[in-house]
Amino acid sequence: MRPNRPPLSLPSLRRGLHVMLAASLPLMALSACDHADSRPTTSFAPPRFSSQPPLNLNVASISVVDRGQPGVIPGDLSARAPFPPDQSLAQMAHDRLIAAGSGGQAVFTIDRASILHQPGGVLDGQLNVHLDVTSADGRITGYAVAQVTRSYDPKTRHGNSDTPENLNTLTDMMLQDMSQELENQIRTHLGNWLVAPPAPGSVAAQPLDGAPATVTATTPAADQPTSGSMTIGGGPTDTQPTAAPTQPATTAPAAAPAAPRDEGPDAIFPTGYPSDDAATPTRPVKQQPQLRSPPPGSLTLPGGTTN
Repeated sequence: MRPNRPPLSLPSLRRGLHVMLAASLPLMALSACDHADSRPTTSFAPPRFSSQPPLNLNVASISVVDRGQPGVIPGDLSARAPFPPDQSLAQMAHDRLIAAGSGGQAVFTIDRASILHQPGGVLDGQLNVHLDVTSADGRITGYAVAQVTRSYDPKTRHGNSDTPENLNTLTDMMLQDMSQELENQIRTHLGNWLVAPPAPGSVAAQPLDGAPATVTATTPAADQPTSGSMTIGGGPTDTQPTAAPTQPATTAPAAAPAAPRDEGPDAIFPTGYPSDDAATPTRPVKQQPQLRSPPPGSLTLPGGTTN
């Protein structure tokens, strides 16, 4: 006969549940950590503009002034972007604007770089910049202004639209627009300040008087003569290029002179005139019979007799 067991009481049942729950807590924590680690993380690449053609300005230095920090405009969300647009504009100026001159300076100013959250989840962005060029004596001699606005609708039905992914997408679109707009404005309003980049294989000549160095190509042009002196540093040459020799004109052979009329031997040059030109043949002289004096005693006086 089985012994009688006391019925399970409610306190003992609660103690058993507490023990089981305490034992399962470490396993639940490990499972939550595994799920958190398995979620994909989004990484964003910083903007770079070195692949685009640089804009070489005829100035000695270029500086950047940032007046569009996040929060300057009320409601600005640009600080939540992975790469705030004002910092990206400064990177654009560093990559594309090159100081290629010996005097003066340029100042790239960021006036505005904001992103606003409009009703309906639409994100509005705006970038304003301007570039001032000053001469060596500090006078502003030229400027260019560029402005870009963009709207982006993430089409988000649930949750917020101002996520890092959406803010980064809008920033990239505005930077591409600004890079093109800035180049157009510089070429239109500061075209005289743009210089060509140095040619490959060129050398820099540094004058001894401390003047800025100039770059001159070492390979002569195909249409320049190889002889003569060449000034390194861009100055004119002292020796003018020699003109190409002209082809001598073809002359027709001179007609042969007419034979002179025979007037007998000359009293001074009975054998003919001497000639200085060895190539000209001597004119033949007709030989005349020589006259001799009669022998003595053969001549008589008129009226006389011969012995």
